[in-house]
Amino acid sequence: MSRWLHKLKQNIKSMVSNSRTFYEQARQAMDQGDLEEAVALFEQSVSASLHFKSLELLGECLSKIGRKHEAIVALAAATTLNEGVRAPALLAQVFLEMGNYREAYDFAELALSRHSSNRLALQVKEAAKPHLVTM
Repeated sequence: MSRWLHKLKQNIKSMVSNSRTFYEQARQAMDQGDLEEAVALFEQSVSASLHFKSLELLGECLSKIGRKHEAIVALAAATTLNEGVRAPALLAQVFLEMGNYREAYDFAELALSRHSSNRLALQVKEAAKPHLVTM
């Protein structure tokens, strides 16, 4: 049993190491403006080891290349896995860009509940507000 556990630990370390390598390569591709390559590498990073930052940046890249529905999935996962403000603010922005004003407003509110002065969330909330039907 201990040999099995040792092998499992080695495999996990290897997966995390691979994930980190893919993440670093994806960041470099993103910095160079190669968003398609960054998406492929972030997807490999997430497959190797699930991490909120890889999902957040994957969602950002997907949004920038027009793959909004896929961006929503990645950003929603990142929003759930981490209490930071960036993922829900980006998610709100994607919904706004798609014309889903209720969702944009709601995720902007979530982002603001995490950090009340987040500029992107404030902008999305203001932009979405006039489109909401009041009851």
